[in-house]
Amino acid sequence: MTLRDIERMVYRRLKKNIGTPNAETQDRIRGFINERHRILLVKFSQLRDDVLAFDSVADQQDYAIAEHGIARINRIWETTNDWSLEQRSLAWLRTEDSDPQTGTPTIWVPQSYTQVHTQPSDASELYVDSTSASDTGRCYVEGIRTDGIRSVVEVTMTGTTAVSISSAITDWVQVDKFYLSQAAVGTVTLHDDASGGTELSRIGIGDTYAKYLTFLLYPTPSDVTTYYMDITRSIEDMKNPLDEPLLPQDFHHLLAIGARLDEYESQDDSRRRTAEVEWDEGVKALTSWLVAHPATSIDLNAERGSVGRSRLGAWYPAGS
Repeated sequence: MTLRDIERMVYRRLKKNIGTPNAETQDRIRGFINERHRILLVKFSQLRDDVLAFDSVADQQDYAIAEHGIARINRIWETTNDWSLEQRSLAWLRTEDSDPQTGTPTIWVPQSYTQVHTQPSDASELYVDSTSASDTGRCYVEGIRTDGIRSVVEVTMTGTTAVSISSAITDWVQVDKFYLSQAAVGTVTLHDDASGGTELSRIGIGDTYAKYLTFLLYPTPSDVTTYYMDITRSIEDMKNPLDEPLLPQDFHHLLAIGARLDEYESQDDSRRRTAEVEWDEGVKALTSWLVAHPATSIDLNAERGSVGRSRLGAWYPAGS
């Protein structure tokens, strides 16, 4: 069921014009639908679980992944050495080993959110361009120059043609913020030195700023290895009429019930109580659907314990 279908379901029950609702009503109902969608996805976070892969780089300790769409990294593992990395704090790393050597990583350390995935390798002039000629709004960059002075610069983009953030500044050494005055039509990229230089950050279609989750691997990787991470995806509002909620198909109607409940409440409508009962019953059904899964049922006759893969090397049998 699409966002458009859910909206029409709400309009029918509210006895409003399904074909062409006025803009104010549509914005209000769509807002209620997205609020209820967020409530359910926060409650049932397993609906946002996913897996991503990335490759380590020899002699590189710091890594960044685009945060848009990713709320949290839950765990990291690799299958080359059959190893699940332990999570430790930055304080632990600095106390344990302030000058990490290269090797096979066994630890990952979460860091902060940033707006760039790579900093300039030396004092550089910065450029911005887009994959769409329609990106002609203002672009902003905040950072630090070689003299230590913090600068904030803005420039009008020229679509797919790279434009210098400021031709008078050729000594950026650190970028802290990178954002736009309006949502990107194409993919907007910030890079150093010249058009086609090293990419520092990118803003995705429909976004106004870049955001990355950063972390460290310890020891510093000595070679290229493919790692996998379990992640929890962030909750994105549905904007396109063809967007679909991140819920089981049979429970999409819950969003229409929740939107009606919010609409009745805003209008002090006596039907609010009936919709509230429908919502509560629907949430209970969804809880049962997700929790009481056949795969999680207990078999009292099953053998206790489980056998996994050994993490102690080829000389030890599985399960040891």
